[in-house]
Amino acid sequence: MKLGEKIRTLRKARKLTQEQLAEYMNVSSQAVSKWETGASSPDIEMLPRLAAFFHTTPDELLDFDRRRIDAEVAALVTESVPLRAEPERAEAFYREALRKYPNNEVLLNCLLMVIPNDRSGEKIEIGERLLDCTTDDEIRYDVLRLLALCCHHSGEQAMAEAYLARMPELYFLKTEIAAAIRSGREQEAEIEKTENVCLGTLCAMLQLRGERERGEEGKQRFRRLTAELLDVFRRESAFRERAERIAGEIENGSLLSFYQ
Repeated sequence: MKLGEKIRTLRKARKLTQEQLAEYMNVSSQAVSKWETGASSPDIEMLPRLAAFFHTTPDELLDFDRRRIDAEVAALVTESVPLRAEPERAEAFYREALRKYPNNEVLLNCLLMVIPNDRSGEKIEIGERLLDCTTDDEIRYDVLRLLALCCHHSGEQAMAEAYLARMPELYFLKTEIAAAIRSGREQEAEIEKTENVCLGTLCAMLQLRGERERGEEGKQRFRRLTAELLDVFRRESAFRERAERIAGEIENGSLLSFYQ
């Protein structure tokens, strides 16, 4: 239900005309009519008065719109995932979406992912704006991650370290804790999520260790360890696809692109 529809429903529940509500709110009946048809919205200062009048809260008045917008944005993000292989197309997609949903935190975070690091000034400006306004820890930590990497690639190591310092120390994975407190199929799903994440990270760390080895023998040793680990997971149907994908990323060099 949109905000205008919610106002109309609450007004009718109180058995009021648009003129009577307008009188209570000290606005014109035309203004109330426009609210209810969606032609315009109440000023932000008007929302607490409307909420108080209807014995509700501003958040509850807006929540119906938020749910609709969240669902629409989630659908756009799903649609955009294949585009991320072509950052320019993905950036154009997110900028167009932001025209419809200005300053949406999820879309801004997605935009931040695809802006190249050689445009560090723009990337940092968007990231800092998100850090100032978001209350979503998942977005906050992702922004800090992206800005730390951006500054590192731009040669601003002190700034990269400063962003890194604002990130929480890792003690547990959320999915790990979820696996501990849930049961049945929900627990199984969280176990698989944790294993998939850890498999990719462990393979990347083994590859990084190999890159640090000076001699070819040492490099080959870590390559063999990674290959043996992936072979183990290939034997399990639940991880076969993930293991094959990681093997492909190792072969084309993209697995370590995040760390370089």
